[in-house]
Amino acid sequence: MATPTTRDERSLRAFWLVCLFSGLVGIVSGQTAKRVVITGDVTDERRVPLESANVQLIGTFDGDVTNSRGRFRFVTGKIGIQELRASMIGYEPAVVRLNLSHGDSVVLRLVLKEMLVNLKEVTVTASAYATGDEVKGMTLRSLEVITTPSAAADIFRALQTFPGVVAVDEGSGLFVRGGDVSETIILLDQATVVHPYRYESPTGGYFGTISPFLVSGTFFSSGGFSARYGNALSSILAMESLNLPTSLTYSFNAGLAAGSVAANVPIIPQKLGVRISGNQSFTGLMFRVNGVRNRFTIPPSGHDANLSIVYKYSSTGQLKFFNFVNVDRIGVRVDEPSFDGVYESEETNWLHNLQWADALSDWFVKASISMNRFGIEQQLGNMRLKPSDETYKFRVDAERSVSDDLCFSFGAEVERSENRFLGTLPRNSQVLDPSAEVYRLDERYATQRWGAYSEVEAQLSRRWMGSGGVRVDYHNLARESVIDPRLSLRYNFSKETNARMSWGVYHEFPQPALFDQQSGNPSLHAQSAQHVIAGFEHANDLFMIRVEAYHKVYHSMVLRNKACNYTNDGRGYAQGVDLFLKYGGFLQTPYSGWISYSYLRSRRLQARDLVDRYVYEEAPS
Repeated sequence: MATPTTRDERSLRAFWLVCLFSGLVGIVSGQTAKRVVITGDVTDERRVPLESANVQLIGTFDGDVTNSRGRFRFVTGKIGIQELRASMIGYEPAVVRLNLSHGDSVVLRLVLKEMLVNLKEVTVTASAYATGDEVKGMTLRSLEVITTPSAAADIFRALQTFPGVVAVDEGSGLFVRGGDVSETIILLDQATVVHPYRYESPTGGYFGTISPFLVSGTFFSSGGFSARYGNALSSILAMESLNLPTSLTYSFNAGLAAGSVAANVPIIPQKLGVRISGNQSFTGLMFRVNGVRNRFTIPPSGHDANLSIVYKYSSTGQLKFFNFVNVDRIGVRVDEPSFDGVYESEETNWLHNLQWADALSDWFVKASISMNRFGIEQQLGNMRLKPSDETYKFRVDAERSVSDDLCFSFGAEVERSENRFLGTLPRNSQVLDPSAEVYRLDERYATQRWGAYSEVEAQLSRRWMGSGGVRVDYHNLARESVIDPRLSLRYNFSKETNARMSWGVYHEFPQPALFDQQSGNPSLHAQSAQHVIAGFEHANDLFMIRVEAYHKVYHSMVLRNKACNYTNDGRGYAQGVDLFLKYGGFLQTPYSGWISYSYLRSRRLQARDLVDRYVYEEAPS
C-alpha cells in the first residue's frame, strides 16, 4: 500500500527538480557560450559570388567551402586572436585577423582579387581550345558549335574548322597535325568513348556520336597536352556532360528526316535532377521526295537515347550517372562484276558512366567507372562480319593547391578491352557470290592497360609560370612500360597576352588484333611521338588571336611487312604553323566568327603493296 506524500515532501521534490533542470540548462548554455559561429560570403572585386572557395582558420581544421551563392558558415571552439583565410585557385588569398570571445557570432564579407596568372590554365596544353557555356576562357560556345556553317550541329565537324585539323573526306574524323584519326582520344566525364563516330569508316565516320546538346563544355588539344592524358600520339578531345538541371524544361522537334524529344527535370531543386533525350531519324521520306529511295533497301536511319541522373549530396559532392545508346542501320544496293547484291549494316553503341566528384579537405577528387560496348553486323554476299568489343575503365584524378604558388595533381586509370571478330570472309576478295568459298572467323583479343601520372604547376614569378609532369603506362600484350615526361613554360605580358612553349613525349599502343600470332606480330611495342610547340596568344571578351608553330617527330610506327605481318619500323615528322582569329559572339555583337589558317608539311614512311612485296617510301601523311 503506497504511503501518501505530504505537501512539504512534494515541495522539496519540486525544488530539487528545478535545481537539476537549471544545472542542465547551465551546462548546455556554458557549452554553447564556448562556441563561436562564423558566417559570411566570398566575392570577387565585382561582387560576383565565388563558389567552392575555401574558408578556414589558419592552423586549425575549422572552416567551410562556399556554396553557389558564395556563402559559408561554421562553428569553432577557438577563442582569442585568430586568423581566417579565404582562398581559391586563380585568386589572391584574403586573410582577416579576428579576436574571438565565447558566444561571439561573427559576420564577414571577404573579397578575393584575381591573380595575374591562373594556375588552373598552366598545364602542358599549348594548343588547347575550350568550348562550352560553363568553361572559363572558352573559345567556342555550345550555340556556336550548333550554328557553325557546314558543321551540321556536330562537335567534330565544328572542330574541323580549327587550325591544325584536316577534313580528309565528307566525314567528321579528326586528323590533327599530320596524325591519323586513330591518334586522337575522345573522353566524356573521364570515360573513353571507344567508338565516337556514327556510320564508322577507316577515316572515322559521318557524324560524331555525342550530341552538343548533351555536353556542357569541351577541351580540345591539338598537341602538347599534359601528362593527365595518355595513349594518344596527336590530340585529345575531353568533354563534360551537363550538370544538375535548374528548371523544368521540355522540347519536341520534328522535320522531314528526323524527330527528337527532350526533358530536364529537377526532382529535388539543387539536389537531384534527371535529363532525358531521344532522337529518331527517318530518311525514307526525304529520299523518296528527292527520287533516290530505290537505291536503298533500308534507308539510312538510326535512333539514340540518353538518360543522365545528377545527385548533389552536399555543397561540394556530386554523383553523375550518364547513359547513352545509339543504333544506326543502312541497306544499299551494290553492283559488282561478280555479284549484284545488297550491303546491310547495323551498328549498336552503348556507353554507361558513373562519376563521383568532391572536395575532400584540401583535395579536389574525381573518379569514374565506365563501360563502352559496341557491335556491328555487316553483310554483303558471302561476307558476313559481326565484330564487337567491350571496354571497361576506372579512372581517378586528384589535385591540391599546396600554396598560392604551387598546385599538385596526380591520377591513375585501368582500362580493359575485349575485341571479338566473328563471321565469314571470301577466300577470293574479288568473288562475293553467296555460294563462293569463305574463311570462317572466330577470334577474341583481350588487353589491359594501366596508367598513372603526376604533375606540378608553379608560379615561378609574377609573370612566369611553369608546369612539369611525368606519365607511366603499361600494356599487357606489348609487355612494355613507357615513360612520358612533359614540360611547359608560359610568360604573361598581361592578363590578356602571353607566350608559351611546351615539350613532351607521347606513346600509343597498337590495336589488340595486331598482336595476333598468325595475322599480326606479338613482338610489337608502343608507337611514339615527340612534340615541341611555341605560341603567342592575346584574348579578351570579344577578340582572340593565337599563333603557334610546332614540330612533331614520329618513331616506331606500325608498318605492314610480308615476313612478319607488321613491324615497328615506321617513322616520320610533321611541322607547321597555325593561326586562329576570333571576334564577337553569336547574337552578342553585330558581327561574329572566326578565321583559321594552317600550314602543314609532313612525311611518313609508308608501305606500298605490290602483291609479292612491299615498297617503302616517304610521302605526305
